[in-house]
Amino acid sequence: MICIQQKPEYFEFVNRILNVRFEPAQAVCIASLSPDGEIYGVVVFSRFTPHNCEMSVASASPKFLTRKFLNVIFHYAFITAGKTRVTAVSEEDNHRILDINRRIGFVDEGRLKCWYGEKDGLILRMLRSECKWLEAKL
Repeated sequence: MICIQQKPEYFEFVNRILNVRFEPAQAVCIASLSPDGEIYGVVVFSRFTPHNCEMSVASASPKFLTRKFLNVIFHYAFITAGKTRVTAVSEEDNHRILDINRRIGFVDEGRLKCWYGEKDGLILRMLRSECKWLEAKL
């Protein structure tokens, strides 16, 4: 099940897992839920500019990343929000997340020195023209 309602528990889930503070007035959550409503994962879009938004992901289960969920989140970013790119930043040594990002179509773009304290952040991007998850391209 996929939910685009901006429920406080989705923000609490992401903030707890990522140790950040997303505010509902400045971000949009899309949640992947089990049939009984358990949160599998939440994608947050934030830092909106005219052409870009940043995507952050928190998950409690690998079951959250379905083709349908990918279609929904990228439809939101590229069609609903009308952005031409989505940016993600990952810790340089989080190889599991970097691998997932690359497999779904993100491309390495740069490095943020000491973005995570002692660790660098790797900037990844996906352009609308590169997105294979929009329904028309499936």
